[in-house]
Amino acid sequence: MILGIVTALVFVLTAAVFVTNRLPASSRLRRAAHAAHRPLGYALVALCVVHLVLALKLFYQRPLALFLLGFAMTACAVFACCWKALFPKNPKRGLLLHKISGLVMAALLIAHVLVCVNSFVVYQQEMAAVTLAGVSAKDVPDGVYEGSCDVGYIQARVQVTVSDGEMTSIDLLEHRNERGTPGEGVVDRMLAAQTTDVDSVSGATNSSRVIRRAVENALNGAKSAQIIPSGS
Repeated sequence: MILGIVTALVFVLTAAVFVTNRLPASSRLRRAAHAAHRPLGYALVALCVVHLVLALKLFYQRPLALFLLGFAMTACAVFACCWKALFPKNPKRGLLLHKISGLVMAALLIAHVLVCVNSFVVYQQEMAAVTLAGVSAKDVPDGVYEGSCDVGYIQARVQVTVSDGEMTSIDLLEHRNERGTPGEGVVDRMLAAQTTDVDSVSGATNSSRVIRRAVENALNGAKSAQIIPSGS
């Protein structure tokens, strides 16, 4: 998120040259904006590429539109930096397309921010809808059961082994998160307490809740779910 904010800020500074063009030619602000325009443009391209590459690890946790918009913004930034090389014999046309690419990138950036904000709001709503009842394996037949919970930004899939009414193991098959890896410590808490009614790991509350919900889903669906024979 911080890198995205920095990228947006660099874009604003890069595009400032179009605003300062209205100032007198002798204006220091105008001269400074023109002097910084090209290096800021190159920095913008580098930031777009780095931001996009780093964000790929979240590909399955974010809306596809975010990545499509990111690719489009990067393409616009690259074109804006290369317009002179692309139109050496027609600089007026190149400059016009340079300005158009800047406007397009501004629109894409606004759309990117809106999609990002909307996806975060949806995530918060789905996270708020995650309820925890505090489930044990007391009445669950022996077997191995799978359960999952997906709230978009965080996803967990677990395999719970039950024997004699107790959870003997909880295997975390999948846990997609950003900084919620410490939340995996909630597994040991549930095994020790033999219930999902345990405290979440501090600093990884949402991941902890998603993992706990996945275990509850596995146990609640035990009677109807297909049992994987022990030792298979």
